[in-house]
Amino acid sequence: PPGEENLGKAAYLNVFESLSRLLKALKESGYSVPRVPSGEELKNIFVSKGIVNSGEWLQPKLSEIPQVSIREYSSWLKEVPEKSREEVLREWGPPPGSIMIADSSILIPGLVLGNVFIGLQPSRGFHEDPSKIYHDKNLPPHHQYIAFYKWIRKGFKADAIIHLGTHGTLEFLPGKEVGLSSQCFPDILISDCPNIYVYHAVNSSEASIAKRRSYAVIISHASPPLTDSGLHGDFQEIERLTLEYFDSLQYSRERAEEVARRILERAGKYGLGESVEEIYDRIQEFKRSIIPKGLHILGEKLSFDEIIAYLTFLARYDRGRVSSLHRLLIESQGLDYAEVLEKPHKMTSYGKTYAEVLSEAERRAREIIRDYLIYGTIPSMEGVNKERMAETLDFLRDVYERIIASDEVGAVLKALNGGFIEPGPGGDFVRTPEVYPTGRNIYQLDPTSLPTEAAMERGRKIADEYLKRFYQRYGRYPRTVGVVLWAFETMKTGGETLAAIFHLLGVKPVWKSLYIRDLEIIPLSELKRPRIDVVVTICGIFRDTFYNIVELLDKAVRIVASLNEPEEMNYVRANFQRLRNAYGENAYFRIFGPPEGKYATSLTSLIESSQWKSEAELISAYLESMKFAYGERERSIEARNLLSSLLSNVDIVAQVRDNVNYEITDLDHYYEFLGGLTKAVEGESGRKPLVLVADTTKEMIKVEDAASSIKRGIVTRTINPKWLDAMIAHGYNGVTKIADRIEYMLGLSATIGHIEDWMWNSVAENIIFNKERAKKMRDANIFAYRKIIRRLLEAAKRGYWRAEREVIKRLEEEYLETEEVLEGEV
Repeated sequence: PPGEENLGKAAYLNVFESLSRLLKALKESGYSVPRVPSGEELKNIFVSKGIVNSGEWLQPKLSEIPQVSIREYSSWLKEVPEKSREEVLREWGPPPGSIMIADSSILIPGLVLGNVFIGLQPSRGFHEDPSKIYHDKNLPPHHQYIAFYKWIRKGFKADAIIHLGTHGTLEFLPGKEVGLSSQCFPDILISDCPNIYVYHAVNSSEASIAKRRSYAVIISHASPPLTDSGLHGDFQEIERLTLEYFDSLQYSRERAEEVARRILERAGKYGLGESVEEIYDRIQEFKRSIIPKGLHILGEKLSFDEIIAYLTFLARYDRGRVSSLHRLLIESQGLDYAEVLEKPHKMTSYGKTYAEVLSEAERRAREIIRDYLIYGTIPSMEGVNKERMAETLDFLRDVYERIIASDEVGAVLKALNGGFIEPGPGGDFVRTPEVYPTGRNIYQLDPTSLPTEAAMERGRKIADEYLKRFYQRYGRYPRTVGVVLWAFETMKTGGETLAAIFHLLGVKPVWKSLYIRDLEIIPLSELKRPRIDVVVTICGIFRDTFYNIVELLDKAVRIVASLNEPEEMNYVRANFQRLRNAYGENAYFRIFGPPEGKYATSLTSLIESSQWKSEAELISAYLESMKFAYGERERSIEARNLLSSLLSNVDIVAQVRDNVNYEITDLDHYYEFLGGLTKAVEGESGRKPLVLVADTTKEMIKVEDAASSIKRGIVTRTINPKWLDAMIAHGYNGVTKIADRIEYMLGLSATIGHIEDWMWNSVAENIIFNKERAKKMRDANIFAYRKIIRRLLEAAKRGYWRAEREVIKRLEEEYLETEEVLEGEV
């Protein structure tokens, strides 16, 4: 998005410091770079010169920013194929348009350093002209966007382009999904210029779009270091009280009851549970949660201590033949590892909670891993199979060697020299440590191999847990489950969501060799429940990447709907019969997404720009974006009424959380897709569905309601001083990331809900009213800091936060103070 606060924004990357490291390497390799500014200096140069897209405060220093005359641009525009050129003129009018214009010239925001140009990819124009959010499903690039890429080739005469950070918008411009033609905008703009794309290794799905639609060679970069969340504030005190309670149980029931009363009173506002045991278990979940620590800097490797911490997290999990080190240590004590994980409050015979046992196992695992890497020693421990431990430690040593082999900056230089970039997988660094070494060209998995057999087993568990949760609450099975299906998740998990959908329908894929060839019906006698209908919502990336799966799912629905079974045992058939008169054969459709050429919904643009008046407007925007049906026989069929009819019958909305980098509070696409679907079901049915998140990032699959998932994200990250201070340490880009999270809270409030008053209060207290932290943020990025205050005030104005009047007054005063500071500086 445009605006000063978003300068240098990318997923988990400190862009300015990464730029500085890259410039240094270029200079050392002989490229003409007169001097290498530090990351902080680069940021200051961009701010002082007003190099920003559609800034609110900063005015560009025209004498120091490249510009393109209308005459020159018009000659470049004539080179654009006629059909595509007409689309631009129809949507944006004659050149130069109104975006990034000064003195009738088009601004090219960027900085020239010798033979290197550092530019800001243009905005898409939604924020400058909010009407475009609704107006066009395939919005062509505006004049300044086209001028930017044309100037790079024709004005600056670049031999190669490096796109730095995940992700840009070039690869999502209108055009064919693969095999682009000369009329497709990504092809028009990148042309034959080598495109080297530095990309977060976690996101292999969108990286594949960059490869297909902008001809990119991907250079993967790592995630930030990982750490555990720990506890803070009230949560720390609640843990202390719970331990006091367990201790009191051994000698004074009366004392224990008094401590329990204090715990329930203190924990009450946070909704952590109905008993001391539930509260303790929840607190321990927060404490053990894995969180990212700040941002990654290109080329920066983990320190030895950070590697040990990462490997210790890896050691929590079983991986086929490789046993969890924690499991080996805990089972050596005669305890069941699964029970220790499931019941943190349970006491051992020697007076320790299972959570304390787990914590001790983690500490011991860290020591064993450290000693093995330094000395090569494997301890002899009573009850531990030394061969199994050796297998685990050998696996961890292999990961260690992969980490230190990473060479991200070197890979960029190699690509610039026309060298071969070794391919490598993408994915979550905890689930798939084979992502190391970074600095490789990410590839995606074979779509015909999905779902994997491992994913099928996990997907069955997920589906069964969805049904169990609903049955326990309502005493019946859900008739329809609305599912969010992403390429992002499918690539990482091998198809857990896909497998869950199959199991809900009561079918299973039949493997022949590595590939699925057919579907097998699970008999009702074996299923022992009705077949559950589904509404599957996909993003455009899933459509473009996994259309074979779209066809397979559609085939499954058609088979199940055609079974000669009682409707009370086959909800797919029942719904098809209900809808058939109105929609004919289209009543089979169950898979919906954006139209061809479009990848997402307009919800994020509405939330970002605050250009919405009511939740009904968000529902309408979601349905307009997602009303296109997909199947084996038809693609992108407009079916708004059918979608509305299907959603009116949805009881559960569900999605899988698949990687440790993102809680559902950390990514706008969660409120966009999970939240959008939830709100649409509410709008069409008149009732709130049960919203479930299947968290498959932990040692054991956990299905929880969205409220619990949101709460964990807020407590362990958004208001956690450990997370906040690690972000603030990255200066400008870090503060931007904090501001993003507050925006996502607003998006979640408007769609799923469950953002409670205490959460907003905690944001205000931990960020704005914490003098030391607020000063650091103001000094680092006053624009993003101001945006946080604006979002808090917006939350209160829209009724999502019942803030006390004194709190609002303090926020308004701080907001005005930032305005005075900016007016004095600019």
